[in-house]
This record gives sequence, structure tokens and C-alpha cells, in this order.
Amino acid sequence: MSYAHVRNPRVTLNLVTRDQRPGLDDQRALIVGQKLSGGTAPAGLNVGVPRTSAEINALFGARSHAAFLARRFRKINPWTNLDVIALADAGGATKATASIAVSGTSTAAGTITVTVADGNDHRYEVAIPSGTAAAAAAALIEAKFDADAAAPFVASVLTGTVTFTAENGGKIANDWPLIVEGTVPGLLFTLTGWASGATDPTLTSILDAVANIRYQTIVWPSQYATTVLKTFVDARKNLDNDIKDGVAFIGSNRAFADVKSDALALNTSEIVLITNEPETGATWKGPHLPQAPDITSVSFAAARARRFEDGVSISDLVVTNESRDQFGSPFKGSLPYFNTPILYCNRPLRGSGYTQTEQAELEDAGVSIVGYNESYTGVIMGVVVTTWQFDGAGNPDDTWKYLEWRDTHSIIREYFVKGVRKEFAQHRMTAGVAVAGFAIIDEPSVRAYLMQLYDELAEDAVTVKGLDGRRYFEDNLVVTLKPSLRRVEVAADVPMVSQFGEMIGSVKFNFLTQ
Repeated sequence: MSYAHVRNPRVTLNLVTRDQRPGLDDQRALIVGQKLSGGTAPAGLNVGVPRTSAEINALFGARSHAAFLARRFRKINPWTNLDVIALADAGGATKATASIAVSGTSTAAGTITVTVADGNDHRYEVAIPSGTAAAAAAALIEAKFDADAAAPFVASVLTGTVTFTAENGGKIANDWPLIVEGTVPGLLFTLTGWASGATDPTLTSILDAVANIRYQTIVWPSQYATTVLKTFVDARKNLDNDIKDGVAFIGSNRAFADVKSDALALNTSEIVLITNEPETGATWKGPHLPQAPDITSVSFAAARARRFEDGVSISDLVVTNESRDQFGSPFKGSLPYFNTPILYCNRPLRGSGYTQTEQAELEDAGVSIVGYNESYTGVIMGVVVTTWQFDGAGNPDDTWKYLEWRDTHSIIREYFVKGVRKEFAQHRMTAGVAVAGFAIIDEPSVRAYLMQLYDELAEDAVTVKGLDGRRYFEDNLVVTLKPSLRRVEVAADVPMVSQFGEMIGSVKFNFLTQ
């Protein structure tokens, strides 16, 4: 027989979880693209896309549109959770083509640089000796691309003409670039840009599989119709007892007036339309950035998602030197997106791109600009805007004009939701005074906790720090308890951090020193 020890005074201390800041959802991105039959991935949703190019190629087929986009996303951002909706080509789809017709015979040696679809991964120098006939020169070009096993197209040559054919059918390749830089004496290179791709996959129900998954980032092909996408993202903006909002990115290679019309038709805070001016010169066909519009949008989307990854270095994605801005954070939404480098993008055609006046006009119309920096040493984002321009009644409304505003607003809402759900997970409610030692809330305790959340966000440069900002939030915070409905009603007006985007003023001179 055993006896218990005598223990006095009696002390019982239960282990409970420590107090922590409420977290935000992990970042998750979605790419929609087309696969090839040789890939192991099934058509439809593929969750958890791996990090390496070899694994991506095995999943979707190395030459597929889906692999083309996923490789670039992972090259810029190996950290964010990535899913892909991989679509099989539509039955009877037509594949886009482009061509380079070579004529003449070289009278001296020369080297040209040929870009097809992407100026980083599918750009090759072709050395052509003196005395090379057109057919032989075309064969030298074709041989370079034959050796490129990951190109989303195949090359063939016939009687001096190199023809490039997209591996996937449909319109996805119609806006790809085709570029020849340099000259060879005696040879003429005549380019026919990408065209004739037709019949995209059916899009009607492709997003049904992700109805219960939150994506902060979605990349949608530039040539796909946007009706399904717009319906999907708009419906997720404000849900009962749930947070599933996120932003979709679409590349564009449309004429100035056309892309403005596209943005107006979208008119949503949940879609960013990134434009790329078309070029139709003799040696440069397609976007003025030497890469597919889908690669431009996936590159920026990957960079933005990486900025939200906690503790991940983002020094190559920002131009500020401030220490706390060198690493990602779930609260990085207020940092401007303009001047974000577009990594792995070769320089665009010098002298191309929109004028300052056109850039301002497109920005006002809800279109985001990308172009080269002042020193012509890199490609950067301009001001990033959503396509939101009018409220439901058709009134001009700039609430979510800038992506930074949209992201910061979303962070505040999510932080408050997650915090309240965590802090008051099992509480009583009283219209009177809360009793100490019990899980019970009254109006002052709710107000105090919301003030605490505001202060925490201020330390991450999301809400406005300082007495004025805090006082404004407190004065405009309305908390109403309705015990008969088991409900607390809150109306909050939150001072939010913005971006420094413009300075105006005047400068004069004089000859006085005092």
C-alpha cells in the first residue's frame, strides 16, 4: 500500500499557452497554365509545387507553359507555397508560330543575338562565318534552339526559314517576343511575330477546386478571358467569418487604348493589370520587354509574395537601405512597390516604352507600368495600381487604387480578425462590468484590445504611430455589445500608413545670404 506525500501549502499551477501576437495566414500563390501530356501532373489542381526546375519539368513537361511560369516563380521565390492549376490543351487547339526568314549570303563574319519567348532563358548568340548562305545561317539559328530542352516551343528549319512553334495550343504564345539583334553583312533577317494560336482550354469551372483555399497571389495568363477570374476574386473579398481575399496579376501586351479599355472593363480592387507596350519593328516583334507578358506578371507576383515571407532576405527586391526593410515580413504591404526590380529580365528596346504623359494616363486608368530604369541598367516596376476606379454606383473611388493601399488594408483587417478570434476564443459577454478572473468581456475590454492591436501594427509601419494617430483611432472606434444576439458590433476608422510617391513645390534663387 502506498501513501501520498504530505504537501502544504497546496499549490496547483496549470500550464497554459503563452501570450503571442496573432499571426496572419501563410502566403500561398496560384499559377494557372497549360501542361503537356508527357508531364506526370494530372490536369487540374496540383498542390505544393516543388522548388527545382527538374521537378517542375517532370510534373508539367519541360516545354509546357505551366513549367515556363513555375520555373520563373521558383527562381525568384523558392519560399512561398505554390500551387498550379494545370490545364490540358483544348481539343482542336491551334499552336502559335513565329519565324525568321534568312536571305542572302554573308560577305563577312558576324554575330546576331536571337531571343524567342524570353530574353533570359531563351536568348542565344549565333556566330555566322563569312560566306554562309541563307539556308546554312538559318540552320545555325535552329541548332541553338534545338539544344534548349526547356524552351516552351520547338524550332524547325526549311529553305532558309526558321519556324518556331509553341508546344501548347491556344492563344498563350501570341504575345511572345521574337527579336534579332545585331547584323551580318550580306544577310537579311525578316521576322514574322508570334500569331495564329487559337482555342484556349475551357475555363468555366477551373477555379472550383480552390474554392476553400486562400491565395494572396494568383497569376492568370494574359490571353485568357477574365470573366471567370473576376467573378472568383471579387466574391472572396468580404466573406462571413472567413478571409480568402487575394490579388490576381495579369500581363498585357496590348495597344495603349486597348489596355485602358481592358482595365475599365475589369474595375476591381483584386486584379492588377501589368502592361507591356507592343513593338512591331523589323527586328523586334512583340512586347518591348524581351519576355512573355506572363513571365513579367509571374516575376512581379513572385517578388511581392516573397516580401511577405517572414525573415527572408529581400535586399534584391528593394532599393531602400533601411535595416528592417531588408527582410520579408507579413506586414510589408505599406512599402512602395514602384522601383521593385524585375529580376532575370533583359533590357528592353532602347527608346521604347510609354512616355511620361502616357504612363500617368495609364496609371489613372488602372494600368500598371513596367520599364527600364534611368541608367538603362535594369527593369523596374512603375506605380502599381489595381483596376479599381469606380464604386458600385459608378462614382469615382480611389479607396483601393494603389496595390499598397489594398494590401495594407487587407493586413489590418486580417490582423484584427485573427487577433479577436484568438484573444476571445471562449468568453462570456456582459453589458455591465467584467468580473476579474473570468473569461468575460465588456465594452472597455474590447476597446482596449483593439487599441492594443492598433499599436502592434503601428510598430510594423502599417497603422500610424504616435499620439495623433492613436487618438484618432480611439475617438472614432465604436464598440456596441448586444448580449441578446451574442454579438459585438464594431466600427473602426483606422489611420493607415501610405507611400511617398510625389513631391511638388517651387525653388527660387536670390543673391542674399542672410
